[in-house]
Amino acid sequence: MTLQELLTSLTRDLHAAGTDAPALEARLLAGHVLHLDRIGLMLAMPSPVADDAAGAIRALTARRCAGEPLAHITGRREFFGRDFEVSPQTLIPRPETELLLEIVLREYEGHGEVRFADLGTGTGCIGITLALELPHSRGLLLEYSAGALPVAARNIRSLQAAERLALVRGDMFTPPLLPGGLDVLVSNPPYIPDGDIAGLDVSVRDYEPMTALKGGDDGLDFYRAISDKWRTALHPGSRLYFEVGIGQADDVLRIMRAQGFGDIEVVPDTAGIPRVVYGTLHESVFDTE
Repeated sequence: MTLQELLTSLTRDLHAAGTDAPALEARLLAGHVLHLDRIGLMLAMPSPVADDAAGAIRALTARRCAGEPLAHITGRREFFGRDFEVSPQTLIPRPETELLLEIVLREYEGHGEVRFADLGTGTGCIGITLALELPHSRGLLLEYSAGALPVAARNIRSLQAAERLALVRGDMFTPPLLPGGLDVLVSNPPYIPDGDIAGLDVSVRDYEPMTALKGGDDGLDFYRAISDKWRTALHPGSRLYFEVGIGQADDVLRIMRAQGFGDIEVVPDTAGIPRVVYGTLHESVFDTE
């Protein structure tokens, strides 16, 4: 069987299973096993595929048809034009989070030194991207999961960002030790209400880590904790940036406002869903403490 014939068969199976982009996913799975990029796959289309390789590709395709995320099967995900390692211990980077990065970069590109923290870093995709896109920045990447920390560490090394990043194990409910040292706080925290977990798509519910999904009874526990506990790490004029879930923007705005953040903006994603909430910490907060 040629590669072209195999891909046609795989695409048919993936389409029947209802995956997002059957033809693309078939190529990615085949490329993963055969160690071929897009151009290499095109050149190999007329060539026969060895039986063992074809069997391995079909086995991966069966996993995808059963609902396992493509990124967990290949162990990789592109984010902001870079290749990141992922694992079942980390949340898979998503396009919505690229919007969060675009907003931060729009505000800080061209600035001098920017000191930031990425809370709940997971793969490290947010913090690493900030460090690489803002060449004068220095960042703290905070993660509690023992399973996610090694993945973030490998991504930091492979993307050559180690000089300006510190990866630390810690949780978002504990105040930082050093006050007033940060210009930017950014976080895509767990935000799914606990009662909604059972209704999630199987590819999320059964494969993504619960610690990266569950946000408490109303999904807002981490927004409250970060806005309260971590504002001590900021100085007047520092900014806090959140990615938020569907229907949460107004609640997060109120949480931030109650903790002294003003000039709050809500930015929708490409589907029109309010997805990013950010604001500035005001001087008056420190005047009253």
